[in-house]
Amino acid sequence: MTALIVQILLIVLGPYLGIQLVRRLGVDRWLSPVIIAYALGMIVGNLPGFSIDTELAHQFSEVTVLLAIPLLLFSTDIPAWLRHAPQTLLAFGLCVLSGLVASTVVAFNFPLEGFENWMVSGMLVGVYTGGTPNMQAIGMALNAGEEVYVLLNAADIFCGGLYLLFLVSVAHRFLGWFLPDFEGDRGLDSTEESTAGGRWRWLDLGMALGLTLLIIGTSLGLVWALTGGLKASSWIILLLTAGSIAASFSPRVRSWRGAFEAGEYFLLMFCVAIGSLSNFQEMLAGSTSIIPYTASVLLLTVALHFALSALFRIDRDTTLITSTAALYGPVFIGQIASVIGNRTLVFSGMATGLIGYALGNFLGIGMAALLQLWL
Repeated sequence: MTALIVQILLIVLGPYLGIQLVRRLGVDRWLSPVIIAYALGMIVGNLPGFSIDTELAHQFSEVTVLLAIPLLLFSTDIPAWLRHAPQTLLAFGLCVLSGLVASTVVAFNFPLEGFENWMVSGMLVGVYTGGTPNMQAIGMALNAGEEVYVLLNAADIFCGGLYLLFLVSVAHRFLGWFLPDFEGDRGLDSTEESTAGGRWRWLDLGMALGLTLLIIGTSLGLVWALTGGLKASSWIILLLTAGSIAASFSPRVRSWRGAFEAGEYFLLMFCVAIGSLSNFQEMLAGSTSIIPYTASVLLLTVALHFALSALFRIDRDTTLITSTAALYGPVFIGQIASVIGNRTLVFSGMATGLIGYALGNFLGIGMAALLQLWL
């Protein structure tokens, strides 16, 4: 019982401690609280003698994402997004293409111990196009078995966690060496004014949370009525996003102070919960080739995406947002937008992340079938 209480406190209060730490150290311009939150979760998840309740961590990750998405989207300016939509879709398409090429190249050139290359590559296409839900769905479709999914998911958390640390630390400056800067409104003025001196309007925040709960309840109710359950996570996120965007057309909703910051905090809680699920002992006890295989696909995907972005002169903000959308889905968009100081692209990331959810299963299963024939 004590361990359970400690785990809850770490998930709920860990983000606050991380924010205070980076502020007091004066490193908040280059060290994001996301790093602290994610690292805290990974440390706790691998402490000797400390037992993590994985079911609790999963529940926290699901609930915090549902709460975060509406709060992040309420301030969305759709007309501003439409000006950047063509380039965003191009950048996302290039990232998906990079994932397909990378998974194929690695499948043909990397010996994998104990598992089928075509199957693992197909599952990685899904996770690097839409996210972890796609990996599980593709694994089920390919009869991959529980062992493959568990090991591949652990390897993805480890490798994806390292890339996430890169995204929230030096990635923006690194891409500035060879990609152009973002041109246009970054969507920061109203938020900066609203949080001046650390003041929030608590009435605004209360209304934002109330509307968030209403949208969540409506989305869950519709999914339950349509499918007879709540397992269709992609539909839940789709309806949640649609309801939140509809609300954002109201100038009053867009002017609520503190909503975006509250959404960021819920995402930091998500980072702690997800990080705590990375059990390195279990991962290393399995096939040792899964980790370098996954890392190879991820690194080649990212490298190709960056190279193609340079070729097509896509700005660094859009490149990072679409990379996040493809590799992690919509859930990390808010944090990356905050790190790069560009909230105009939040909806772009959410939208392309949802496209990835829709495409991931088809592309993953199709690529697996083709690789099985070729190999």
